[in-house]
Amino acid sequence: MTPSSIRFGIIGAGRIAEGFAAAIKATEGELTAVASRSLANAQAFQSRFNLKKAYGSYQALLADEDIDCVYVATPHSLHAEHMKMALKANKHVLCEKAFTLNAREAIEVFALAKSKGLFVMEAMWTRFLPTIQEVMKRVKIGLIGDVTRMEVTLAFQQRFDPESRLFNPTLGGGVLLDLGVYTVTMANLIMGKPTHFLVNTKKYPNGVDEETKMIANYPAGKANLVVSFAQSLPSQAIITGTKGMIHIEHFHRSEKATVTKFDGNLFEAISFPHPINGMEFEIREVIQCIKSGKTESLIMTWQDTIAIMEQLDVIRHLSGLVYPLEFER
Repeated sequence: MTPSSIRFGIIGAGRIAEGFAAAIKATEGELTAVASRSLANAQAFQSRFNLKKAYGSYQALLADEDIDCVYVATPHSLHAEHMKMALKANKHVLCEKAFTLNAREAIEVFALAKSKGLFVMEAMWTRFLPTIQEVMKRVKIGLIGDVTRMEVTLAFQQRFDPESRLFNPTLGGGVLLDLGVYTVTMANLIMGKPTHFLVNTKKYPNGVDEETKMIANYPAGKANLVVSFAQSLPSQAIITGTKGMIHIEHFHRSEKATVTKFDGNLFEAISFPHPINGMEFEIREVIQCIKSGKTESLIMTWQDTIAIMEQLDVIRHLSGLVYPLEFER
């Protein structure tokens, strides 16, 4: 029996989990508990967000019968392990992106979810934002003609710290899984799956990727994608068609976009401010899917996730990037 209110527990008490805890207040979901490797960290999180329970181990949270769905907010390299733990405990799962280290791990997770009849979704919040949904509708009806080109940039300068999750190869650190997943997803949403990639990657001394420039090639055009920790650049997506263009500000968390025809006149301004921070839209989808007895979302399907992970695998191969944990399981 599906409960009237979907009760969530969080695994991992970092910054992204704080965003989730804030956003769920704008949904019908209930955030019940949080777990961290440190009980003190979990209790501090519990206090900040007024939760009922805090656990010092992930296993303890997964044993809690008052939790229906687990939000996995741990480092990339641990996603597959923690999702499998949650599924084996008969919990539905929402997992932060990048979903896993590679496509093989994603396929294994979905196979387990299918065998258990449980819901699993990658938390690619960008797909659920009303602004992005509206942009996709306008592209689909041909408002800017046939799309021939995209420019997608996501870059935040970061000080190199080998102790940080962002730069730790064992934890799946680097710019590709952290930011590249957004740019590749955006290109897929508008232009579909590319035929091939051209890739240029700069690395830190420890082999983690610092900056990656990608050209996603299509039969009728291309998408230039840039992600970087080496420099800060405007976060944006520019979609160019045969009749006009669409500019999306801060595309990964977008609230605004503009449509311009080639006569230079602004055709339309799209604006959908977030009720809280934008994560509420994906949470609402999870709640609706679980209440409806679905195992996957039609907006963020299992095949969507696998397709993106396969493309990230190709980009990594072209870049010579390796995640050590891939060879330990």
